[in-house]
Amino acid sequence: MYTLHVFHAADGHRIEADLGQVPALLEDPEVTIWLDLEEPLAEHEARVLHEAFRFHPLAIEDTLHDYGHPKLDVYDDHFFVILHAIDFETLDLLNKVHFATSELDIFVGRRLMVSHHAPGMRSITALHQELDHQIRGRWGAARLFHRLLDRLVDNYIPVIEQVGETLERLEDDVIQEPAPALLDRILNAKKTIFRLRRILGHQKSILDSLARGHRELVPPDQLAFFRDVHDHFVYVVDQVESFREQVQSIMDAYLSVSSNRMNEIMKVLTQISTVMLPLTFIAGVYGMNFDHMPELHWSLGYPFAIILMLATAGGFVLYFRRRNLL
Repeated sequence: MYTLHVFHAADGHRIEADLGQVPALLEDPEVTIWLDLEEPLAEHEARVLHEAFRFHPLAIEDTLHDYGHPKLDVYDDHFFVILHAIDFETLDLLNKVHFATSELDIFVGRRLMVSHHAPGMRSITALHQELDHQIRGRWGAARLFHRLLDRLVDNYIPVIEQVGETLERLEDDVIQEPAPALLDRILNAKKTIFRLRRILGHQKSILDSLARGHRELVPPDQLAFFRDVHDHFVYVVDQVESFREQVQSIMDAYLSVSSNRMNEIMKVLTQISTVMLPLTFIAGVYGMNFDHMPELHWSLGYPFAIILMLATAGGFVLYFRRRNLL
C-alpha cells in the first residue's frame, strides 16, 4: 500500500498522480514528491525505488529488511535515515514497563521524500492528516522531513512521562511490599530502559548531525526547525538516562528492603531459639529417668519443672523487651 503526495513549488497546491507518473514528476523542478510506503512492499513499489528514484542499492536493501538500529547514510543526491518510532499499542503501564519500537526508513532528496514503515504508524498518520487540512505554503522535502521528525519525537514524550509514573508506582510497591514478583517487573523495566537508551542514543546522534553537522542535508533556512526537534529529543534522552538511574535505585531498594525483612525474620527466629534452648535443656535433664534422681519420685516435680520453664521463658522475654529486642 502506498500514498503519493505531489506539491507544486509555487503555491503548495497538490497534484493528483500515481506511481506511473513518478519518473516524469522527478524531471519537473516545480514539484515536490512524498511517497509513503507501508509494509509489505509490492513488487512494483520496490521497482520504483530502483528505477525511478535511483536510490543506492544498499539503502534499498536496508529498507526491505529490518536493520535493527538507527543510522544515517549520505549519498550524492540524497540521504537515507533509519529511525525508530514508539509503538503505543504494545504499551503496558499497569503491570510492567514494556513497549516496542517500529522502524521508519526515510529517503530525502532536494525535492523528494520517501518513507517506509509498518502500517498504522502514528507520526505518519498525523502528517497525512496535516496535509489533508493544511495545503497552504510551500511543502518542500526539508519541511516534510522536519514535520515527520517533529511528530515522531513528540510521540515519545507522553510515553516517557507514563514510564516515569510507572517507575514511581513500582518504587512505592517495593517500599510497601517487596514481593518476589516485583523482581521480575524490576528486571523487565531495567532491560527495556537499557534497550530504549541504546536506540535513543543512536537517534540523538542522527538528529545532532541534521541540526548542527551535515548542513548540506538541510537548507540553511530550515536549520532552526531541526534544532528545535533536536532539543525536544534531548529532553527525551535525558529522561531515559534518569530512568536508568531510577530503576537501579529501585533494584537497590528492593534488595535492601528484602534484606531488612530477612534480618527481621532471622531476629525473631533467634529470639525463639534463645527462649527455647534453656527449656529444652530443662526438659532434657528431667527426662533422663535415672534411678537415683532425687526429683524423679517427687510429687511436685512436674509442676516444679513447668514453673521453672515458664519462669525462664518469661525472664528471657522480659530481658528482650527491656533491651528493645522484642
